[in-house]
Amino acid sequence: MEMDPTNKFWWFAGLSILLALLFFTGIAMLAWQQLAPGQQTVVLEVIKEHFIYFFMAMVVLLTAVGFALDGIFHSFILPLERLPEEVELVYTVNPRHRIKREGSKAVNQLIDNLNEWADRHEAFEAAVEKRVQSARQEVEKEKNILAVIMSELPEGVLICNREGQILFFNRQAQKFLTRREEGLPPNATQTAPRDKPPFAYFGLGRSVFEVIDRNLISHAWDEIAEKLERQDSSAAAYFVLLAPDGRHIRTEMVPVLNQQRQFSGFILILNDLSSKMESDGHADLLLQSLSGGLRTAVAGVRAASETMMEFPEIPPETRQEFTRIIYDEALRISRLLGQHSRERIERPRSQWPLIEMRVGTVLEKIAVKARHLLHLRLIRDNYEKDLQLSADSYSFSLAILFLMHQAHEAFGIEEFHCGVERRSGCVHFDLIWQGPSLRMETVHLWAEKVLSLQDQGLPLTLGEVIHYHQAEIWPYADANDARASGVRLTLPAIQLAEKHLPRNLAIIPDSRPEFYDFDLFNQPGQLPEIDSLPLADLTYTVFDTETTGLDPRSDEIISIGAVRIVNNRLLSRDRFEQLVNPRRALRWESVQIHGIRDEMLADQPTIDEVLPRFHKFSENTIMVAHNAAFDMRMLQLKETATGIRFINPVLDTMLLSAIVHPAQENHNLMTIAQRLGIDVSGRHTAIGDALATAEMFLKLMPLLAKKGVHTLQEARQASEKTYYARLKY
Repeated sequence: MEMDPTNKFWWFAGLSILLALLFFTGIAMLAWQQLAPGQQTVVLEVIKEHFIYFFMAMVVLLTAVGFALDGIFHSFILPLERLPEEVELVYTVNPRHRIKREGSKAVNQLIDNLNEWADRHEAFEAAVEKRVQSARQEVEKEKNILAVIMSELPEGVLICNREGQILFFNRQAQKFLTRREEGLPPNATQTAPRDKPPFAYFGLGRSVFEVIDRNLISHAWDEIAEKLERQDSSAAAYFVLLAPDGRHIRTEMVPVLNQQRQFSGFILILNDLSSKMESDGHADLLLQSLSGGLRTAVAGVRAASETMMEFPEIPPETRQEFTRIIYDEALRISRLLGQHSRERIERPRSQWPLIEMRVGTVLEKIAVKARHLLHLRLIRDNYEKDLQLSADSYSFSLAILFLMHQAHEAFGIEEFHCGVERRSGCVHFDLIWQGPSLRMETVHLWAEKVLSLQDQGLPLTLGEVIHYHQAEIWPYADANDARASGVRLTLPAIQLAEKHLPRNLAIIPDSRPEFYDFDLFNQPGQLPEIDSLPLADLTYTVFDTETTGLDPRSDEIISIGAVRIVNNRLLSRDRFEQLVNPRRALRWESVQIHGIRDEMLADQPTIDEVLPRFHKFSENTIMVAHNAAFDMRMLQLKETATGIRFINPVLDTMLLSAIVHPAQENHNLMTIAQRLGIDVSGRHTAIGDALATAEMFLKLMPLLAKKGVHTLQEARQASEKTYYARLKY
């Protein structure tokens, strides 16, 4: 452990005085030995008589030596001790930093020369930076245009690495996948079941599985892998998800491949189907209305015509009345057709987002899932090899599995046969078993149930999924086998046609967009070996708390502020900022420091409501704070009351500063910020101090690397050796 400079001085002064005392004692003993016995007696008498003068002379001598040593230390040793740290600040993180003149004339002259060099260095760096900025101007212009285009696309775009970490998202994706709930932070969305914390966080570096069901992505991932294995021209997959606000989102998943055509990540392209579904619903209602109107009008025409044909001798007046009825109904039919034509033009029918798939692929997936999830057997009977279905793979497979599960629950069926054939422009998908026959009332009952199967499911009913596929469902009966029963789905048939999609649908490095930061493709993720990972590769939650006082045992948290650092970048918008009601009055002394008053906290949530949200926000990250021992103690004391325990690894910027600048006497937040050239705004607010701490931490990382501290484990071990690590709360 490197010793504090002041402690060095006291050790140096003490040893110097001790050596001086030993030196003078040695000289005195040598002189004493040279005296005759009589002279020694005289000297002893003189010392006894004038002892006070000898003692005072010794004290004055030692004081003079101490002042001399102190002058030498502060004029020569201490300034020279600080010089390497001061110079390192200038050429690393703070070119505007200048060294204070606080030494001897020679040392101050050296400091003046170094400051002059710093001025030239800053001017040179500014000139170089100006040239670099000029050279980058055109490139940045193109990047910004592309970024704006991506941000303003009507489709949502979401890019993730293979672990599901979000690397990029545009405004539409955030709009589709998040919903602001009362009392939640801006980037939190209500997506969890009621028995779990009712919020999830959406942002860079977070898991996409917090906002999209893992089963949907896994299913699409498997489908893409199959297509790549058979070198299909289309390496995309499609599914429909339900947004937090209830909208149906059509999702296209495209893989990102490396040079070896291995998965590096995936892109999700999101489209809102709600308006299209409303348009189709309106068209369906219009068609029903048209059908009803036409049926009535045609019935009137038919009745009048049949009467005239059956009774040819009817009176002219009656014939004229029937002719008028036929004419009126014809006009009515004309008006209905005209209205339908106008409505059809004004509201074009949308296309359902259904994908063409081979029946064999669909049946194989269903059979595998039936065996693993339900422990039921599906036997695939004969079907056309090239027969295709137009379906959403995930929801259609789930619907068939749901039917098998319902039949097993109702009749104890464990083995099913599946036959698929094309007839008269339709595809009959038959799920057959040997057992009790199925009644139409039972089919209607099953159709009203929500699709839910163990850990898989959709917030839709079976009937909605069947209607979504433009299909019909009814009981199946075999005329040749009275024991055979089941259900039949009838779907529209499609012709087999090879789709010539572009070969570069899967993104490979040569066509990778040149905007934003995609270095997280190579991140290993949060693993048990996290201690050995470089500091720059980790994800951090930098936080601060404001409290009613400075005693964790009796004071309460009144504000928590936090921001995230992902891939060595400060995400200032991805923040947590929440006032907390302490259920007690604030002391005036603390109000003067943080400016938070009692009336500002009256309607705020209590700590037992806030801590679960903050725990979710900081999940799977390294927590960073300034004087972290105090903030962590405040959180730990709430474990019993809230049941929330923070087990994240912790780094303290105060200790890290002591590692890189051991010769500096002060390591409070303001002093470090000034030393590193950080402009601190919002001081003594939780979010303001958290932002300042985050910027400090980013500037401390390269300085730590120069000290040989590269990994989390090395940072923690070095922190434990500093003087400030002794502070306890």
